[in-house]
Order: sequence, then C-alpha cells, then structure tokens
Amino acid sequence: MRALRGLLDVVLGLLTAVLGTVLGIVAALLWLVGGLLCVTLILIPLGLPVIRLARRLFGLAGKLMHVP
Repeated sequence: MRALRGLLDVVLGLLTAVLGTVLGIVAALLWLVGGLLCVTLILIPLGLPVIRLARRLFGLAGKLMHVP
C-alpha cells in the first residue's frame, strides 16, 4: 500500500510539473501580447490587464512547479 501511495505521489508530482510548465508558457505568451498592446498607445487600457493576468498566471505556474 505504501508503494502504491509513493507511485501516486510521483505521478501527481510529474503531472503538476507539466501543467505548471504549460501554464508558464501560456503566461509568457500573454505577457508578450500585453506588451504589444501597450506599445500601441491607444490599446494601453487593454494591455495592462493582460499583463496583470500574465503575472498572476506566472505565480500560479511557480506554485505548481514547486517541489515540496
């Protein structure tokens, strides 16, 4: 039973690490889109919330990739 629990912990750890990596990539793409929106001066009101969302996603990705 202990071996099965250890195997489950390893699989869940790998799954959360992969999910955190994918979320980090999505956050990076969102950050780039937000930056491009901010470069065009008219679209700054749209770019700032997108950058804020990307920052929150980076934080969540970091929490998912954290190994206890």
